[in-house]
Amino acid sequence: MQQKQTHIIWVVLVLVVLLPLMFPLKLPLGPSPEGEAAYEFIDKLPPGSISIMVVETAPSNEGELWPMALAVARHHMEKEHRIIVTTFVPDGVMYAEKIRTMAESEYGYVYGEDLLILPYRAGGETALSSMADDIQAAYEQDQYNTTLAKYPLWADVQSIKDVSVVSCYTAQDDHLWLARHVWAKHQVPCISGNIALSTPEAIVYYKNGQLVGLLSGVKGAAFYEQKLNKPGMATQSMDAQSVGHLYLLLLMIGGNVVYWTQKKNGKSGKNSNQGVKNSVN
Repeated sequence: MQQKQTHIIWVVLVLVVLLPLMFPLKLPLGPSPEGEAAYEFIDKLPPGSISIMVVETAPSNEGELWPMALAVARHHMEKEHRIIVTTFVPDGVMYAEKIRTMAESEYGYVYGEDLLILPYRAGGETALSSMADDIQAAYEQDQYNTTLAKYPLWADVQSIKDVSVVSCYTAQDDHLWLARHVWAKHQVPCISGNIALSTPEAIVYYKNGQLVGLLSGVKGAAFYEQKLNKPGMATQSMDAQSVGHLYLLLLMIGGNVVYWTQKKNGKSGKNSNQGVKNSVN
């Protein structure tokens, strides 16, 4: 009987988690001042503004970083901003290609005019510093080995100061690199999208004004999706997590109620038996 009950509990848990993944509930997430600041900054940029998105997403951190990068890219496209995508991790190229596919199929973006993909560069902080100090010298060709000089978008980026915002989506220390090489040297606004584990360090740079916005993990991505009114993977994940936690909480409360009820009944039964025994004596 006990084994059957255990199986039922696990089956219900699976259903409770799966249903929000298929049918997002858009449960409230609570305030996120740093996420709100990122959204408001991008939302106020005029059409035609140029943004650089450093997409350092990989399969190992895709669950946290890709939804936020996708949401921010959508926001840029809805505001008709021009986007340059680059990466300092090999896997990032794959996600840059996904952004291009979405831009062309959903928003009618023209490659070279509205969007560019720069090739992967090794070196992490060194590569970012090189891009910030002299972007024209750092890159001569795009991801497809085509000379960048032929593209109208590239002609409008003579230096990093021609860029309205640089955002990064990473599990590394890019929030520090952005503050050090992009903001401190060139006063170009920066937004960090990082895994939740990095938030305690990254939020210091936001509070100091070295970042104009910060997105943290799945919750930060879900917040941005809901601001756009386009619930996606992050919203589904947060809904599943919230409903799953609620189910487990109810199980704990129910388990304690059953335990104390059985304990009370057992004690009452013991006292009753003792009374009968005393009367016989």
